[in-house]
Amino acid sequence: MKSRFEFSRVSSAFLETALLLGWGIAQKTQAATLWTGHTIDFVQSSTNLTDELIPGVVSLTRGYSQWLYNPDAGDQGPGLDTPTDTEWAFGTLDNYDANYYQTFYSLRNGDLSTLLPGNPMVVHLINEDIYLSLTFSTWPQHGGYIAYTRSTPPVTITSPTNGMVFDAPGPVKIVASAAVAGGTVTNVAFFANLGSLGSTQSAPFSITTNLAAGQYALTAVETAGGISVTSLVVNISVVSPVGVLLLSPRITGGEFTFEYNASPGLQYVIQNSTNLVNWQSLVTNVSTGNPMYFTNSFSSKGTQYYRVGQLPNP
Repeated sequence: MKSRFEFSRVSSAFLETALLLGWGIAQKTQAATLWTGHTIDFVQSSTNLTDELIPGVVSLTRGYSQWLYNPDAGDQGPGLDTPTDTEWAFGTLDNYDANYYQTFYSLRNGDLSTLLPGNPMVVHLINEDIYLSLTFSTWPQHGGYIAYTRSTPPVTITSPTNGMVFDAPGPVKIVASAAVAGGTVTNVAFFANLGSLGSTQSAPFSITTNLAAGQYALTAVETAGGISVTSLVVNISVVSPVGVLLLSPRITGGEFTFEYNASPGLQYVIQNSTNLVNWQSLVTNVSTGNPMYFTNSFSSKGTQYYRVGQLPNP
């Protein structure tokens, strides 16, 4: 069997209740951020245990027979001040600064299976000074999975997603979802590490830009009715890709194996051919290390050629 090692690189390219326990917080005097964007449904299950509000900072989950807690803040389970970095009130965002807030754990003095479902609440993310609406639809008594509907930021970067890796200096397309109740979004500006990338005044709100190798914190700023709101940060990496080099071909136990150089986070395709003209894609993957390894069943009949190509930026 002959093997041909080629480098092929394609061109780059988020009831008001009386149960107040007699305490709350004072009204805010500084501007807070209100999540008045579209609503999403969180339905907890064995494969969807946690709702990420701010990735790595605030998430909500319920142990099967417990109360809410915030694993992103280091909570190992429910406690007196959990979920960490949150406080809760019954009411709406229209009156967010007049609501009385308390820890979620303090609500346990009642039957939450009858108190919570269908009754609008406001959640205050304390350290971030963010307010969002949340209404439980399901809270099983004595344990079980929960479900609720909550609001999202009025402007959200929908692409790329947090942690994505891109090839320098190939183009990176940034897309934002922006809306405002009862008005019109007049501008969405995009930023990387607080530096302006440009703006657009009409939907779809997107921009394509070339970024040099480095780490970038992306944000989008929506302007509507003279008021500006900033999205949550999306962190991406831009890397200078290594050259794709195929190494160490070997046949062991009826398997043909080789390794190839790759930049972690970038996409690659592995193809084979019997005639160097017609190529078949065998595997498309995102590199998780360098080098990467490929194994294919060995056939002693005929000639097989293999090549690996780096795919363009998404």
